[in-house]
Parts: sequence; structure tokens; C-alpha cells
Amino acid sequence: MSNILKEIIDHFNNNHFDKALNLCNASNEKKTAHIIYNIKGAILFKQKNYELAKNEFLKSIDLDEKFLDPHKNLFNLNIRLKDYKSAIINAKNVIKLDSIKNPLSYFNLALAHDLNNDFKKAIELYKIVETLNFKEKRILFNNLAKCYLISENIIEAKNYYLKALEFDQDDKVILNNLLILYLRIGEKDKSEYFYKKAKKIDENYIEFRLNESEYFFSKNNYQKSIEILQSIINKTKNYIAYSKLAKIYSMINEKKKAIETVEEALSIYPNSKDFKLKRGVMHLIDGEFEKGWEFYEFRNVIEKDISFQNIKIWNGESLEQSNILVTCEQGLGDVLQFSKFLLNLSPVCKKIDFLLYDKLIPIYKKKIKNIKVCIKKEITESNYDYKISLGSLNKYFYKSKNSKSSDLINFDNNKKNISNLILRSDKKNIGLVWSGNFFGPKEPSRSIKLKNFQKILGLDLNFYSFQNEIWLRDKEFFNNSNIKDLSKKSLSEIIGIIQNLDLVISTDTFFLHLSCICNKETWGLISLNADWRWYEYYKHNPYKTLKIYKQNDYKSWDNVIQNVYIDLKNKFNI
Repeated sequence: MSNILKEIIDHFNNNHFDKALNLCNASNEKKTAHIIYNIKGAILFKQKNYELAKNEFLKSIDLDEKFLDPHKNLFNLNIRLKDYKSAIINAKNVIKLDSIKNPLSYFNLALAHDLNNDFKKAIELYKIVETLNFKEKRILFNNLAKCYLISENIIEAKNYYLKALEFDQDDKVILNNLLILYLRIGEKDKSEYFYKKAKKIDENYIEFRLNESEYFFSKNNYQKSIEILQSIINKTKNYIAYSKLAKIYSMINEKKKAIETVEEALSIYPNSKDFKLKRGVMHLIDGEFEKGWEFYEFRNVIEKDISFQNIKIWNGESLEQSNILVTCEQGLGDVLQFSKFLLNLSPVCKKIDFLLYDKLIPIYKKKIKNIKVCIKKEITESNYDYKISLGSLNKYFYKSKNSKSSDLINFDNNKKNISNLILRSDKKNIGLVWSGNFFGPKEPSRSIKLKNFQKILGLDLNFYSFQNEIWLRDKEFFNNSNIKDLSKKSLSEIIGIIQNLDLVISTDTFFLHLSCICNKETWGLISLNADWRWYEYYKHNPYKTLKIYKQNDYKSWDNVIQNVYIDLKNKFNI
């Protein structure tokens, strides 16, 4: 090692960054230039001159692409800059160049995928790290648990949080992660245990305070929950506290206070897409559509696939002789409800390719008019003049009266005839759906505990369930009920079954929309804090076969269940 390089390193290690930087700039040693560029980058990184630091790291790599340190430093820099795609490339380069299978390198690659919201890949890589001699197992298991939770695997999330806790029973991060998990899945005893434990460890920890508001909300102590969040906001203007407070006001039907909370949040965070979207939804609820549609565009409507990024978004321009790509970005029920707008778009353009979720492909007609239903491999960027998300078609066509999503659906008569053999003929046959996806929007408030239907299930009727997810709270009751499970049937078969039922009763789920599109009489059980589509918008877009039963009180579905019970008895004379 040369004297000047040794002196640079000594100054760097002693935090004499200006002196080290001056020596770096003065050095003309070619043999160690790649090392000096890397150190110069590290100094600039510490001084928060990120772009200059990046340039120095890249110079170091240009001189010696096998020199490991600048690749590692670039990874850390890109993580700091939240450029996770670049960080993934850096982490892969480190693994490729490293002579040993370093667990930290694989952890860093997993972390970059984790932060880039590619949780499936992150889990795969974290699992590799688990097989290696990675020292920070507590952090590894906590990260794995988070990825599993976001990926809707509650069992693995719980297991890994508990494994992480074994390394430190008083780790406040993991304790609070477990608290919010058990609150989410409704395990009261566990929620109580971890609430008390987390409070004892650090009752002033911001994550605990936020979780504490949810804890009191779960106990129906709304005022206490609101007081906690308001206290946090008063002291820190915390982003998450604003979001949770607005959500609580919406859930308990305090609409004015929800609006005030979101508008205050926007005054603090004027560039927040999340709060702009929340405000837009509130405009839509009130029927203020012009402003609502403007803010509604702040949802994540842009197709993430890079192959679509260069296609121009349609903003109402003339589409004469133009080809347009329509993509999906919302839930399956939204797709069913909004796909009718393709029929309104059809006459004003040359061609529509509708990129549909794979799960829905079997039930849609492949082609109708100039609309082609496509899978991803059929899409090529050069075919399109414009693109638009299906949900964004609302603002152009929501008042149109002449289109029906059912015109796009493939009603297979063979499936209908075969499905009739599945149903019993001794009694009237009722489809029943009481909960949606556990991680879906508005959950758990839009779903109903199955045991609440006990009186209805006691009626002299046959009941059938299509839902493929039975929540933990409902499993025992479901297994002991008289409901026939049809969840293993394909969507095409379910359409045939629905057409042969006497009635479908459903909460706000995909199956409610599917039943209505099948023109089957449907009773919709709608929560107090319903989705925006059930307010003023529904007046423009009603389902002819739907009867709505609206919850009166956030805490209780009693009025809904009682009214359905009475109407069932009257309808079928039982």
C-alpha cells in the first residue's frame, strides 16, 4: 500500500473527510486509482453528495470491474436513494463477483426485492439466507414474516414473527408486529397479551401508539382510538396517524370529520398520492364526480410492466383509426362491473385489446365487436396508439345507459345444464357469500361472521358457498353447517350454477357482481362504510336484479340479518 493511500484511509477512518478528499483529488497514482475513486465515493456518500458519490463508484468499477467494494457501496447508495431496481442489479453483481457464498450478499439482494415490492422473489431469497450462516436471524425472520403477511400467508407470517421473537423476547419492533397481526386476524387473547407486553416495553414508541389506536378500535372504544391518533398528530403530524384517523371516521360514518382529516393531511403532505386519492373517493361518494375523477387518477393505474411504459395514456383525445390497450389494476369485482365501458369505448376507436387477469379469461368472450380479450403474451407495444386502465374509463362513460357487462361474458349452456345436476331439487337453492379476501379493501368491516347467519341457515332451504377463502374465525362453524362447499368449481361452472339458483345472498364481493351480471336475483349485504360505488355512483350504474341491505351501525349486522331472514321467509313461504 502506498503512503498516500495509507494516509487517505487513516483520515477516512478518523472522520477527517475533507483532508481525505483533498488527498484523493491530489493523487495521481494509477495503480491504486480504482481504490481512491471508491474511497472518494464513500466520502461523498457520507457527506450526502449522492450523485457525485455514484459517479466516483462508477469510475472505480470502470477501472476494475471485479473490485467488489464499489459494487457494495453502490448497493447501499441506491437503497438510500430508494432506487431499488438499481440496488437489485448491484446486489447481483456482488454475488457474482464474491468468491464465497456470502449470506449478507444474499440478504441484501432479498432486501432489495423486498423494498421493490417483489415479495415472492424476496421470500425465495430470504429462504436461501435461512440455510446459510447468517448471524442476524432475528432481522431475517422479521423480514420474512412481513413478506409472508403482505403475500397473504398469515400462518407463515405468524410463525416467522414468533421465531424472530425467540432471539429477544423484548424486541419492541417484533412485539408490535405481532400485536398488529393478531389484531388483524381477530385473535383477542393474543392481541391482549401482545398489547400489554408491547406497552410495558415502550408505551411511547410511535408504532405502539399507532397500534394502540387499533387495539382500542377493536374493542369498540372509538373515542379512545381517535384521541390517541389526534394526540400523535398534534405532536408530530404523523402521516400514518392521519391515514388511520381518516379511515376510522369513514368507518363510523363521520364523513365530515373524515374529509377534514384528509384535507389537513394534504396541507401537510401536499404531494401525497394516497391522500389525494382518499379525497377523490370522498368526492365520488358525495356525487362530486368531476373533482372525484380527477383525484381518482392518483391510484396506481399505470401498468408496472416496462413493456407498456412508452404507450401514451389516453386522456380523451379523438381515437379515430386508433388502437388502444385497456389494462386491469383493481379487484376482480371491479373488473366485472367496469368492463361494460369497453362497449362504450368500442364505437369511437379502431381496435381494443383488453388485457384481462388470467383468472377471468375463461368466462369472457374472446372477441366481441372490435374488442379482443388478451393474455399478456399476446400484447405488443407497437400495436397501440394509447393505453388506459379499465377503472379510468369511468370518467368518460359512467353516465352511459346502453351497455351491460353481461354482453361480454361467455354463458356456456352446457355448463348451465350440467351444473343443474349439482343442485338439489327438494328445496329452494340459495348461494351464500359472507366474506371476501381477508386482505381485500374495506376488510374486515365489509364481511360478516358466519355464525351471524345461524338463524337464516336454520330455514328450510339449501345453501351453497362459492368462496375459496374461509376465515379462521368461521372455519369451525362452516365445517359444522349445512352449507355445501362449491369453492373447487371453476368460474365457468359457478356461472352455470348461479344461473340455476333461486337466489344469491352476498356481501360486497366478486360473487355479488358475478351474480348480478348473470341476471340472477341477488341480495347485497353492504357495510356502513361501503365502497364509493354504492353511493351516488350507483344511481347511474345500478344492477337491475340487486336488492341492497345496508348496515345501520358499524358495530352490528343485526338489522341486515333480521331483514334478510324476514324477506326469505316471505319470499319462499317458509
